[in-house]
Formats: sequence, C-alpha cells, structure tokens
Amino acid sequence: MSAGLKICIVGSGPAGMYAAGAIVKKSPESAKDIIDKLATPYGLVRAGVAPDHQTTKAVTRAYDKVMENENVRFVGNIGLGSDIPLEKLREFYDVVVIATGTPKDRRLGIPGEDKDGVFGAQVFVYWYNGHPEFCDAVPNLDIDTAIVIGNGNVALDVARILMRTEDEMMQSDLAEHAARQIFQSPLQTVHVVGRRAPENAQFSSKELSEFAELTSATTYTDKAILPDGFTSEDKKQEKVVNTNLDLLRSFEQIRPGIKGRSIYLDFLASPVEILGGDTITGVRFERNKIVDGKAYSTGETYVIDCQLLVSCIGYEMGILEGLPVEKGIIKNDEGRVAEGLYVVGWAKRGPSGTIGTNRIDSQNVVDRMLADFAGGGNPAKLGPAGLDAWCREKDIHSVSFDDWKKIDAAEVARGGEASPRKKFVRTRDMLSLLKEKG
Repeated sequence: MSAGLKICIVGSGPAGMYAAGAIVKKSPESAKDIIDKLATPYGLVRAGVAPDHQTTKAVTRAYDKVMENENVRFVGNIGLGSDIPLEKLREFYDVVVIATGTPKDRRLGIPGEDKDGVFGAQVFVYWYNGHPEFCDAVPNLDIDTAIVIGNGNVALDVARILMRTEDEMMQSDLAEHAARQIFQSPLQTVHVVGRRAPENAQFSSKELSEFAELTSATTYTDKAILPDGFTSEDKKQEKVVNTNLDLLRSFEQIRPGIKGRSIYLDFLASPVEILGGDTITGVRFERNKIVDGKAYSTGETYVIDCQLLVSCIGYEMGILEGLPVEKGIIKNDEGRVAEGLYVVGWAKRGPSGTIGTNRIDSQNVVDRMLADFAGGGNPAKLGPAGLDAWCREKDIHSVSFDDWKKIDAAEVARGGEASPRKKFVRTRDMLSLLKEKG
C-alpha cells in the first residue's frame, strides 16, 4: 500500500491532470498538490488548443472532477525554479511528478531567425490564446503575406486563425488583444510550407477539412504533386492520408471565386534563409525530393516575400535546475528520473500525440511510482503544510481551485451571450479580482 504519500505534481495540463486522476483512483488517501506557475489550471487546454475548438476544451470538465476531490489541491501562481526550487519540493513531498510539458520552441537553425516578425509556434499561439507571459508578444499584423512552417495540426491552426473572420470567431475565446490585430489586418495570403510530400503531412483530416469552411479565403495546392492514392500496411494511416489527399484536391471546387484572400498548402520545400534587415522581408526555400521516405534538397531555390513567419516544427524542454535534460526531454527510465522524482507527458516522451495520448502514459508512470512506494511515505515529510509555509514566508499569493472558479465565472460572464468567455490575460488582474471577491 502507498498509504500516507505526499505527492506534488508540477503542471496542471493534461499530463498532470491524468496523473492526478490515476492517483485519486489508485491511492485516494494520498495528499496531492498540483502546482502551476499560472493562476489558471489546465495548461495547453487553455493556452494551446485553438480558440475556435471549444469542443476539445470541454475535456476540462473531467479535470474539474479530479480537482474537486478532497485530497487534491490546486496551488496556482507558483513557478518551479522562479518561486520554489525543485530541491525544496523534494524535501516537502515523498513524490514529485514533473508535468511541465516542453515549453520551448524548436529553432529552425537557419540564418535570419532572430529578425523581427519571426515567431515560434508556442509564442504565437500563446499570444492569441491570452497566455499572461505572451500577451505582449504582439506581432505586427499590418502585413499582406505570412508564412507558416510545418505540416502538422499546429501549423493549420495558426493559418486558420489568421484567416478567420470576426463572425467566424464569435463562438471562440480568442484573446481580445489578438482579435483586434487579426480582424484589422490587411493580410491576403498565407503559405503553409512543409519539407516533405503531401502524403507525409501530419494533418488530421478534421483539422484539414476546416479549410473547406473558411468564408473569406480559398485554399490551393499544387495538384501535380498529389499522388493518385496512398497504400500502407497501417490501414488507419492509409485511410487518413487518402482522405487528406481528397481534401487537397477539392478545396478550390468547394469555395470557388472568393476574392482576394488565399491559403497555399505548399510541400517539398525547406526554409534555408530568412531575408531582410532587422525585420523579415522574405524566406528563401530549397525544393526537395523524396528518396526512400526522406526529403533531400534538389539544389533549386526560390523566394517568397512575406512580413511574418511562424515556425511550427515542434517543442523541447528548456533547462530546469536539478533536472537532467537530454535530446529535448527530461532523461528518464519509463517515467522515473530519480528516487521520488518522476516525469509524465511531453516532458517525458517529447511533443507527440493528442491530449488523450497523455492518459495512458500518465497512468503507466503512476503505476510505477506507486509500486516504488508500496511501503508508504515518510511521515516526517511536511507535504502541503510545507508548501503553504513556504508561500507565506516568500509572500507568494497562491491561487486555489475555489479561486480559479471565481476567475472562471467572471470570464464567462464577461463573454456575454456570444462568446464562451472573455479571458483575463494578466495575472495581476486575476489577483485583483480575487481580492475584490474576498
């Protein structure tokens, strides 16, 4: 039995919440603190999922049930490293579970990447989703052409959000500061560029099909590079790829004659240089060919003029004091980092899979953790009492789950009848609200 365990989960996104849910089920008597650097819970569900994908965000209802368990606490507005060191958490708790995700954009690694107007996906997505640390990233959208690098769902999200109209986004929770820039932008053209062939793209059919519904933009693809069909031993993959190929063939027929605005889904090209002075003016690409499933340069280059580039090529771990980071993730053995220290989710395996992928991953790590602590915890550990004392000593204004419910209710009320919510995008405004509410 793992009776009396004191457990701290660092990060309240999907991986952390699925870990907490598994612990509630398998060790209900354990004390479980879920800490987060933000005053709001649920990580990428709030800050990463596209604002027009409200159905996906509904997963938070399940997380709410976990948070409402009597032995679970949400302790928001306390950051690992910035507010409390890892060694102190390990001193207070029998077990610390790292569920921070991979909070750093992978770089393209090409000349000109540091120019104004060049953004990683995380910065850009966090900006339009109202993440407090990125609400002032403010890309200049007084532009006519944007380039999005990547052939996954995040690249599609960025391109779609840039081209949605205000009417199309009425039922979203797009941050107000981003909405003002996006809807007033004279943007006419978005290129979504991937280095491999159309059949290698990682789009889901659902995400891709949304481009057929855009009311003010037509999507184009070079039909000459689309294969007649795709076969694979993986029949599920075969079905997805062929559905995507059919969609790529159909877009112009679905929405013919929309004036002006265009999205180009470009393939078989890799960026090699970002052009311009201090600010981006274009991107030089190399054309690719596929040999044995891999993309190789043909040596042919071309340039697309643009004033904005968003790179959506994945994420990796930054450096966190006390944690061994290797190849963009925390070095671990099936989730175990060291005695009493575990990792789940993207921080464990890299940025792959959907929200649901984290469920089994987190459950497996929890099983290992509970087996390691079958003899129970250390009665001398202070657990939640130690964290509370630390917050008092350091004058950290932590946010409880009841506090979050007050913030949530205020955001929903601010949204009115049309929008699901109007987010607070600054932590100080959330804390001020809580002070007013008492």
